[in-house]
Amino acid sequence: MGLEVLISLGVYEFIEPKVSESLSDNSLIHYFGITSRIPTVIAYLIVFYLSYKTIFRFDNGIEKVKGIKPDFILYLILIAIGLELFDRPLFDFSKIYDYFSGAELKPFEFSESSNLSILYRGISVLIIAPIFEELFFRKFLFGEVLKKHSLTISIFVSSICFSIIHLPSYRNLIPTFIFGIIACLIYNRTKNIFYTIILHFLTNLSWLLLVSYGKSYYEWSYGLNYNFVYWLLFIFGIGLSYIGIKKITVANNGYK
Repeated sequence: MGLEVLISLGVYEFIEPKVSESLSDNSLIHYFGITSRIPTVIAYLIVFYLSYKTIFRFDNGIEKVKGIKPDFILYLILIAIGLELFDRPLFDFSKIYDYFSGAELKPFEFSESSNLSILYRGISVLIIAPIFEELFFRKFLFGEVLKKHSLTISIFVSSICFSIIHLPSYRNLIPTFIFGIIACLIYNRTKNIFYTIILHFLTNLSWLLLVSYGKSYYEWSYGLNYNFVYWLLFIFGIGLSYIGIKKITVANNGYK
């Protein structure tokens, strides 16, 4: 996070004042779309270099990809759908609190985004985040802590650090912590980081599609007024996630 902030400050201090005023609206979207993601990529690459101190083996990665089981993909889809339903009350916590405390609820609002903004957001959450975050927080951090500590401690350390990097989005702290736990369990069981990368991709994909095109879904969910159906979906999400996790974590050793 420190490296990312430092690199971002450099970009905004020395580059942005020289180019931002001369760019058109679309060009500004391209500019901010690129410059806001380059610091993240560079920061992770530096951390990878300092942490791993080895070159990633391309041939080993190919073997891991070939070892992916189709039925596991189905279980990962179940988990991703389940997490979307399970996480909804966590994201709606302030609204739920206002509702049950009798406070006046604000009208539903849906933020429209341009296709260019969705494109760059997609690059960030569908490519950069799944690959770099899983390689660091699961493959490296979780794996290194596990060498000296228990599974429980290793999962907690990896998941809490993964959650913290999502600040200042406080609503996302608990959902990302829970996702971190699930990802650690899956990686520990399969020893294949591509499964958690795929799960990360699917989870972010469902979020991206809903925040970009899911106005009808959010209007319907908001209109439930946190009734029985709303909480039934929450329980159903827990069930879907549990089934997917259980199917993967109890698979035989042949899936490793």
